[in-house]
Amino acid sequence: MKILIIKLGALGDVVRTTVLLNELDGEIHWLTSQLARPLLNSQKIKRIYSFENEKEKDELKDIEFDLVLSLDEEEEPLRFLNNLKVKKLIGHFFNEKNQVDYTPECNYWLDMSFISKRFSRQEADKLKFLNQKTIPQILIELINKEWTGQEYDLGIKPKSLEECNGKIGLIDITESKWSNKYWAGYSKLKQKLEEGRYKVFFLGLKSSIQEHIEDINNCEVIVCGDTLGMHIALALKKKVVALFNCTPPNEIYGYGRITKIVSPLLERYFMSRENTPEIQSSIPIEEVYSKIKTILG
Repeated sequence: MKILIIKLGALGDVVRTTVLLNELDGEIHWLTSQLARPLLNSQKIKRIYSFENEKEKDELKDIEFDLVLSLDEEEEPLRFLNNLKVKKLIGHFFNEKNQVDYTPECNYWLDMSFISKRFSRQEADKLKFLNQKTIPQILIELINKEWTGQEYDLGIKPKSLEECNGKIGLIDITESKWSNKYWAGYSKLKQKLEEGRYKVFFLGLKSSIQEHIEDINNCEVIVCGDTLGMHIALALKKKVVALFNCTPPNEIYGYGRITKIVSPLLERYFMSRENTPEIQSSIPIEEVYSKIKTILG
C-alpha cells in the first residue's frame, strides 16, 4: 500500500503530524517544504519530496497512491494534488467551485478552523475554544485508528538526563503571524532563575532547524509558547512549561511531560493575531518560576 502525506507547514504542525507514522501501514511518502525536511528523520518514511523541487514533484506524478492525506490548506499544494493518481483522499482539496474543501473524515477538525464550511468564523472559534480533543488524537482518528497516546516521531534520539544536567532552555521567539503567542517575561525570568543558581539559556532560532533541535535536546526543561520548539521538545521527551496566551491549550497533548500555564485573558484574546502587549504580559513571572522549581525539585 502506497501512502502520501502532504504537509508543508507550519513547522510545528509538521512535527505533530508525525504521530500518524505510528498507525499507517504501508510505504509512506511525504511531500513537504525544504525548510521542514530536517524534522522528518523517521525510518518509517520511505521517501521525502520537497515542494520547491520540480523534479521530485514530477516523480510523484508517476506513482499511484492508495491513500493521500492532504493536510495542507494552501493553494499551491492543493492545485498540485490534482496532478496525482489517488485512489482514496482524506483531507483538503479544491472542489468544483474552485474553493478549498475537505473530506467528511475531517469534519470534526476543520469545522472549527479558518476554512470551516459549515460555520462562521465566530462559531468556529467557539467550537475550537470548547473542544477537548487534542490534535494528535484528531489526526489518529482521521485515519480510523484508536487514539492510545501515540508519540511524535522525529527519528532523533533524546539525550539522557545526565547529559542535560538540569539545563533550562527559554524559547523567547514566536511566529510572525501569531505575535500574541509571545510572552514578555523571558528576560526577567532568566534573571530570577540565574539568581537561584539554575543553568538557563535562551534558545532562539539559529541558522538552521538542525541547530534548534540540538539546542532543545541539550536541555532538561524547555519554557516556551505554543511554538515549533514546544512540539520538538515534546518529541524529544523534554519536560515542558508551555505558556498559552491566545491559542487553545486543549489541543496540545502533553504525554505526561508538559505543564500548561494559561493566560487569564485567553478567552478575550482567543485566536487573536493582533499585536497586543496586554496579553503578552498577562502570565505572572512568579507563576512560571514556581512551576520550573517544582519540576526540577
